Amino acid sequence: MIDLAVIGTFIIDFQTIDFEHDANMTVDLLSGWQSTTKANNAFALDSPVQSAGWSFAKMFLAGQFVEKLYALYSQEINASRGKKFEDKFIAWLQKEMKNIGCSAQIKMAPEMKSI
Repeated sequence: MIDLAVIGTFIIDFQTIDFEHDANMTVDLLSGWQSTTKANNAFALDSPVQSAGWSFAKMFLAGQFVEKLYALYSQEINASRGKKFEDKFIAWLQKEMKNIGCSAQIKMAPEMKSI
């Protein structure tokens, strides 16, 4: 298993033109995984900032939650695009969100890149 203790929390930029719909879809997806992995308080999605018809928010995933997801979905995550684990994980998460009808775009937050 990959050790994400160094990272602690994944910080992800979440942007969409339909925040309420996409946020609800994402929270439902993450809540389902949180229940499956028996994690508590494993994620958070901040309130959005609006600009030019877009909503921008920060999404936080606990490192232990990401580890548990990796234990369940390592094959799919490893097959995702990206060089580093964080890139592969975010690419996999983006695909999972798209599969449930969520049109939000996510990327690693600049704060996480500096870690």
